[in-house]
Amino acid sequence: MPKPWPSLLPACIAAVAAYGCSVDQRSLGSLGAPQGEAGITADAFVAGLPVDAPVDGLPDSQDALAGETDAVAEVWVPFGSVSLFPPLASTPASQADPTLTADELELYFSSNPNTDWDIWVVKRASSTAQWVAPSQVAELSSPFLDETPEVSADGLTIYFASARPGDAAAGEHLWVSHRLKRTDGWDPPVPVTDFVGGDTDLSPSLSHDQLLMVFASLHGSDWDLYATTRSSTAAPWGPPTPLTELNSPQVDWDPALYRDGTSIVFASRRLNTANSLFYATRATVTNKFSAPQPATELNVNDDSDPWLSNDGSHIVFDSRRGGGPIKIYEARR
Repeated sequence: MPKPWPSLLPACIAAVAAYGCSVDQRSLGSLGAPQGEAGITADAFVAGLPVDAPVDGLPDSQDALAGETDAVAEVWVPFGSVSLFPPLASTPASQADPTLTADELELYFSSNPNTDWDIWVVKRASSTAQWVAPSQVAELSSPFLDETPEVSADGLTIYFASARPGDAAAGEHLWVSHRLKRTDGWDPPVPVTDFVGGDTDLSPSLSHDQLLMVFASLHGSDWDLYATTRSSTAAPWGPPTPLTELNSPQVDWDPALYRDGTSIVFASRRLNTANSLFYATRATVTNKFSAPQPATELNVNDDSDPWLSNDGSHIVFDSRRGGGPIKIYEARR
């Protein structure tokens, strides 16, 4: 979500029946085993096929795009207890917008220890190793507002919102950076110019295969969710379209795709003036999402900016539930 800067001041289960035919807190010890290690499979809480099971050899969301009809929408299962993300729990500055690589060895977030919101990272060597101290990602940060990072599953691409100059449109919009290897530094960021966004664009979220992106866009006074797709990671993004089944007359932003783009959690102010997390699902990426429902077990006080593992078992998001600065929390199911 946008941070408290002069032009953007936030005033801040039922099972879902899907239609037919892609934060911050929790119990840790370590931020959690990456997918496949925790002993919790998608089958344990998702109706139908395991999320990562390919159909006819096609990976990820391409099964749905190929016209497969045996996919089943997720049935929401509540998350367990919520707790602070320990490696950042004692850091006095605000932390927001968490995003992890698929192996959960790198967590990127935005923070403002010097009043300037920049991109930061905390890393660990393995799922059982200790997290190292957080550090600013100098090559992604600028003297201008930099926030809402979204790192790809493979850790080689990162999108984020920035108000830095260089974009064709004034204001805060989406930027992207790449690297060849996880051990490399990030390339100089460039603005996303494949499409014309809104007055402000932020909070990008990628499907696991990076062929679907949902982001928040401000048009006039209305914050809504928009989706864009592409045919390959080398192809340009197509024109964004509003996700009308998810949007409301209130603020809707901070999306997090999981289950290869067939499920989503996002923040909305439709309940009150603060952010609350909502979820929706669908059988395939070509279907509309179900009607959004509040994630009651997660909502306490201004909860937003979620990230979920692709199998949906792990959520990380930011919240003001503890009072004081925004902090990162996680939960599992």
